[in-house]
Amino acid sequence: VEAMLQSPHFLMRFEYGPGTPNESYENASKLSFFLWNTIPDAWLLGLADAGELRTSEQIEAAAKKMLDDPRAKRAMDEFLSQWMRFDRALKTIRDRKFYPQFNTEMAAAMTEETRRLFQHLVWGDRDFRELFNADYTFVNSTLAALYGLPEPAEPFEMTRYPEGSKRAGVVGQGTFLLLTSKPSDTSPTDRGLFVREHFLCQAVPPPPPGVNAALPPLTDAKPMTNRERLGVHLSSEACASCHRLIDPIGLGLEQFDAIGQYREKFHVVIPPTRDERKRKVKTEATEYDLDIDLTAEIVGLANSSFTSPKELGEVLADDEGCQKCVVKQVFRYALGREETLSDREAIDAALGRFQGAGYRFKELLLGIVSSKPFLGGMQ
Repeated sequence: VEAMLQSPHFLMRFEYGPGTPNESYENASKLSFFLWNTIPDAWLLGLADAGELRTSEQIEAAAKKMLDDPRAKRAMDEFLSQWMRFDRALKTIRDRKFYPQFNTEMAAAMTEETRRLFQHLVWGDRDFRELFNADYTFVNSTLAALYGLPEPAEPFEMTRYPEGSKRAGVVGQGTFLLLTSKPSDTSPTDRGLFVREHFLCQAVPPPPPGVNAALPPLTDAKPMTNRERLGVHLSSEACASCHRLIDPIGLGLEQFDAIGQYREKFHVVIPPTRDERKRKVKTEATEYDLDIDLTAEIVGLANSSFTSPKELGEVLADDEGCQKCVVKQVFRYALGREETLSDREAIDAALGRFQGAGYRFKELLLGIVSSKPFLGGMQ
């Protein structure tokens, strides 16, 4: 059993490509693992037996039928889970002193909220750009209370944001705001990094070895907001080259705390140090409410200034780079690898099909499965 489990033939799917006797069966496996997240069933194997999974037209016809199967919904939920890093959101912890209401059930409700929005767009054949700028969401009573929304009649029922709300789309949801924060406060750097890497598909290099990433300490003499503390990143050229790209994004989301609650002011709590307690100079924590500067932009992207998740969502929804990133994320999930220069033509073609279909996600999936890289070089 140990030998079998370690065999490459057990661990991997071997693909020999077009023109080989197993071509139809390989295509059946590719389709099934991508669109159903499981092995081919009897119907797909029947198509392979009949040699009806060889041309792009045959592949697309089979894929359309597969998308009507409940297994496709579960497979795309897995894609969303990996793209939006549900694993990090579900395993996150929060400092009970600051967020006593947070628990694992709340984190699970947040990921379900994101999943419901995704499913509404994909299987309802809606404009997928609404993932970023939807003026509605899907909440239960816990999230409704957290967001200040009326309690829904049914759990995770569609709920419209009120007029003037600063929330919209996935960047206004708890999942994103939670997984890009620290245990006791927000992290503008992490939020900006997530937008760059997951929504724009831009690679941001890690910090150089040995760089001191510590922020200035908070003191009663100088209580500071995150914007003021993060200014230290810009004073060092080793840090500034990257932080100029990511910090200005996250700083525009600072009115939403580490569990996604709205806040008017930045609340600072400064406990006494051990020395202050010993000398009885200060025995209780002091608290400050500071104004929040929400000036933000996506550096390098024209007309990208924003001051809220709603405005950021509009910028992302309208940006072709973000639309192309959605295509790339699906491509990576489908092929199990990152794109290369040789994949550019296929990705551009899938993007064109996605845009031409009014940003219907199913059309994007069909564009991927009929592409040359997915089918192993088939013309």
